[in-house]
Amino acid sequence: MTSGTERVQPAEPTVGNATARAVHGLSAGADVVVLGGDGGSALTQTLALLGISSPPVVLGGPLSAQLGGLADALARTGDAPAVVAAHDLGISPVALLDLLDRPGVRTAALVADPYALAEGADLATPARVGHDGKLVESVGTSAHEVTAPNRALPGVLRVSGPDRAEAARLLRAAASSADGWGSDAVAVATLVLVRGGLTVQAGPLGPFDWSRPGVRAVGAAGEPWRQRLRGASRGGDGFFSTYAVRPLSRRLTGVGLAHGWTPNVVTVISLAFGLVAALLVATGAWWAWVVAAVLLLVALVVDCVDGEIARFTRRFSPLGAFLDAVGDRVKEYAVLAAVAAVAVRQGSDGWPVALAAMAVVTLRHLEDYAYEHRLRGSRRSRPDLLPVDVPRDLGPQAARTTFAPPPSTRTQVVHWTKKVVHMPIAERYLLISLTLLTHRPMLVLWVLTVAVAVAVAWTQGGRVAAVLAGRDRTWASVEQATGRGDLDEQLDLGPLAVAVSRALRAPFLVGLLGAVVLVVAVPWVVWSGHVGVGLVVAVVGFVAVAAAWQPPVHHRLAWQAPAALWVAEALTVGVLVHHTLDSWSAAAFAYVAAIAYHRYDVVYRLRDTGTPPASWVAVAGLGTDGRLVVLLLVALLAPGAVVPLLWVSAVALAAVYLAESFLGWRRWIAAQPDPLRTGSPA
Repeated sequence: MTSGTERVQPAEPTVGNATARAVHGLSAGADVVVLGGDGGSALTQTLALLGISSPPVVLGGPLSAQLGGLADALARTGDAPAVVAAHDLGISPVALLDLLDRPGVRTAALVADPYALAEGADLATPARVGHDGKLVESVGTSAHEVTAPNRALPGVLRVSGPDRAEAARLLRAAASSADGWGSDAVAVATLVLVRGGLTVQAGPLGPFDWSRPGVRAVGAAGEPWRQRLRGASRGGDGFFSTYAVRPLSRRLTGVGLAHGWTPNVVTVISLAFGLVAALLVATGAWWAWVVAAVLLLVALVVDCVDGEIARFTRRFSPLGAFLDAVGDRVKEYAVLAAVAAVAVRQGSDGWPVALAAMAVVTLRHLEDYAYEHRLRGSRRSRPDLLPVDVPRDLGPQAARTTFAPPPSTRTQVVHWTKKVVHMPIAERYLLISLTLLTHRPMLVLWVLTVAVAVAVAWTQGGRVAAVLAGRDRTWASVEQATGRGDLDEQLDLGPLAVAVSRALRAPFLVGLLGAVVLVVAVPWVVWSGHVGVGLVVAVVGFVAVAAAWQPPVHHRLAWQAPAALWVAEALTVGVLVHHTLDSWSAAAFAYVAAIAYHRYDVVYRLRDTGTPPASWVAVAGLGTDGRLVVLLLVALLAPGAVVPLLWVSAVALAAVYLAESFLGWRRWIAAQPDPLRTGSPA
């Protein structure tokens, strides 16, 4: 294999330029082992187009001999990976890029969607991948049953250099008893590694054509590079994104790939479209609102392109994912601010409703992330570790051992209905754009606020009800952190809470009661005009929270904690400024927006890098407790200073949070090796 960047050159590629189709060489120098017989020139040429030009070791004969020969091949010295392939597999080299040339792939098996099988579903090798989609948990052969299979194995296995010795040991130990386990040697080898405890990642095959004797899968329309473009669209999107936005974004992505666009540049362009839309809204002109509605949807389409380019080219950046996510919030909140400003000019108090809209959108995201973090344990892949000669895996006896039938029409309708009700970003942008056409600012704000509030009530209410009714099946798998965990970082408690926690300790439910006091009692008392009483009640609530919610927070309802404190702060600030002080100022919106940025930054850094913000940020930003107590104290002693204080605090907090965020991301990126090899899939 030649050094440097190789290029895959299938016949007549119709997507991207040579750089977009480049091979990074992450399987450079890999050994090739063909199982089942001579693969002929087709398989060798397929791998050669990926820069893997080592002469293949071809193993045939009895299964025991193939496994033994594979063990010998893997035991050879060298740190290069090994590619193990079935001799009768027909597949495009483009389809193998994500397995053999993607950052972060170690030992992995190619896995395919069984619903793509046009022929031979009963002949395809079944496998089960964990709920998180990361690891192969079990494999079926003619002598081994796999319960609840959800993937098919086309027949390619990549063994990383560090895993070769252990893989060789496992295969050699299993070889003597392997005869009679079927003819798919790659599947048996994968089974041996999985059951032996070697971590085998699931390498998802995109919408590509592939075939084995008697088995044929049909991918997306077009040649392999066009199929790759189709697979670059992220799965799991909402209804509007899946059926309207993504088809448009893929066309634009094709243009970008042909002209060398980079994901981060596309992110900035999308942000620019959103900010221009906000500026047009701020003019208040009807024609400008129509153009802004269109531009906002254009920004949404462009926003999908950065991730599609990253997935197509396999160049990932956690910083890019952060910029993308933060850009979404900046665009959304800038438009809300512009609409609120126009409402004020027309004589309506739009700022409290805009603040409410921002608060419920942020609430939805905070609750979602905390709940997803709670589910990680139950969704984590758990390979079935047992002797390789046991005929059935560890699944329930009543579990099915064949592929599930495709979802019914009713199931799909229910699925998409829930997606729409959940109000993902595309649905929110569509809602904003449609209501902008009415040229009624308060309608825009109220419709968005109510729609997202319904989404929060639907999702959060259902989750809480399941816990209270004893129908929560995931709690047993929720792992307790040994120190400060993700939830502790998201609470945003400051030095006052830390001081209280050193003197007092209470059960979690005491903190939950304190949170209820902060969310309900404090805003109600402040609404009534009794700011002094509100200050006392807030102190009592925060004392309860600080005493009970000490690291590590662990309870069935613990995921509610960050969202509760966020609502308490946003609601109290809004009530204080817009009702008690009767101010039409944008100060409260700006202040809460700065805090929202910090909360999003914490979530994205925990998700994408696993690192929390620096500890000094909680001191500099005072935390939810400190900020609210200081604000109520100023409102009690000098009500006229509240709005100026909010403006100054908004600028100061934004400066602190942006500076620490920049330094934190720069420090993390500097500690990484080659960026090409570090990023998480977008």
